[in-house]
Amino acid sequence: GAARRVEVVRGRGAILMLANCSHLVDVAAAQCAVPADKERELAAIGLERHAEVDRTVAAALGAGVAAVRDNVSEVDAFNCGEPGPLRALAAARVPAAFLAACSAGQLAVLVELRRGM
Repeated sequence: GAARRVEVVRGRGAILMLANCSHLVDVAAAQCAVPADKERELAAIGLERHAEVDRTVAAALGAGVAAVRDNVSEVDAFNCGEPGPLRALAAARVPAAFLAACSAGQLAVLVELRRGM
């Protein structure tokens, strides 16, 4: 069939897309254009760690849901190596950032939020 493109940028659509994707994570079922690449990467991860990777990715998607819902992109920025926005977060927005970080067990974000208090 013809490939379809789905584009969701913000709002409820983004929240639903992230939430739905969090239930679909399965590293072992991942697809690669080159089968040898998939075999190499899955071997590097190790069969015993597949479930851990699945949980980690699902948790990150769940945190994305909370970040979009509560408009705290600063949490995502911190996780991408940009701590400045989280450090500059207004006190009134800290609870929302805290919930977003907790939803994915992002201890580093929580520690950073605590430092700023």
